[in-house]
Amino acid sequence: MGRLKAIWRCFDRSCTLEAQEAFKDPAIHWLCWIFPLILFVIIGANFSEGTMLDLPVAVVDADKSELSRQLIRDLEAGSHAQIVPYADLEISLKRLRSAEDYAVLYIPHRFQQDVLAGKRPSVQMYYNALFYGAGLYSTQDFQTLITQLNAQYRALLVPMLQSESPMPPLAKITVNYDSLFNAGGNFIYYQQFTAIIHLLQLFVVTCMIYVLDKRKSLLRARPFGVAVIGKLAPYTFVFSTLLLAQIAIMVFVFDAKVAGNPLYMLPVSFFYVIAAQCIGVLLFTFTPNNITAYSLVGICVSIAMSFSGMTVPELSMPLFARMIAELQPLTHALNAMFDIFLRNVTGSSIAAVCAVLMIYPTVTWFLVRKRLLKRYHLEGVL
Repeated sequence: MGRLKAIWRCFDRSCTLEAQEAFKDPAIHWLCWIFPLILFVIIGANFSEGTMLDLPVAVVDADKSELSRQLIRDLEAGSHAQIVPYADLEISLKRLRSAEDYAVLYIPHRFQQDVLAGKRPSVQMYYNALFYGAGLYSTQDFQTLITQLNAQYRALLVPMLQSESPMPPLAKITVNYDSLFNAGGNFIYYQQFTAIIHLLQLFVVTCMIYVLDKRKSLLRARPFGVAVIGKLAPYTFVFSTLLLAQIAIMVFVFDAKVAGNPLYMLPVSFFYVIAAQCIGVLLFTFTPNNITAYSLVGICVSIAMSFSGMTVPELSMPLFARMIAELQPLTHALNAMFDIFLRNVTGSSIAAVCAVLMIYPTVTWFLVRKRLLKRYHLEGVL
């Protein structure tokens, strides 16, 4: 019992001293909340519409008929396309290749005449596949318009073009349809949400290296391991609170909907921050100096972004890449957060994710409990 009290006193003293020192350090304020919130505001401003709107689409109308003008008006009335008329197809395609426009709509000569004659004129729409998101979204309204146009004129022309074997009359059917919710195509639910969790890891890892390098005097306490945990505890609380605050802003300001239990975000955020702290501790412990540790932060964060499913779906990765993805705490945190946002995930699933994230501090403890102390001895600190 006396040993437990001694451990608690060591933890409490280390945590309190670190909190007091951190409050006086301007660099800690910049790393813990000022920089993250500034980036959050900038990202939120970029994604404030929730989807891509008013993308420039070049239109070349070679027919100049009432039907072609109606098609152009309907396309411009949609939310994704902003029509830019041109007379020459070559000029518009050149602008498409140089990314001045994201798509080109070409309406051929005799378009209306061929439609009324029951022929099948080809209305072509090109988009720049190098800009997959912007290019694809600029064509979203066009597919619906063509479907509506086909349905409208088929109902008019089929009775007029009946052959000797009369076709049965068309049924008068109204079809209402909508697409399933696409989280990957919605900035609020995917890009913005993924970006804030990914950037949080960057600031957590950088802050841990800075703290371990600047607060060496606190590590003279014994037991040493407990002092280290107490030293890092204030930052666990700060970064967990920061992540939850950013998610709350997304919900209440950007109208993101949470299908699952929002209370599940508390343990996921807490254990994710602890796992991210472990990366910073490992980088500091197993590098000869803090400059090398800072240099490796970018590599680690880039690997996390590349193999977390943020840029490439994990299911489409080869086996070796999937193994790297499973080693990243960001992968497990993102999957759990998406589950909470998009479906009624069970508590047992969240507990399993938290258990996986707890592997990181457990392994880190065995790797650095002696090595970190040796590093300080080599630097002549302790």
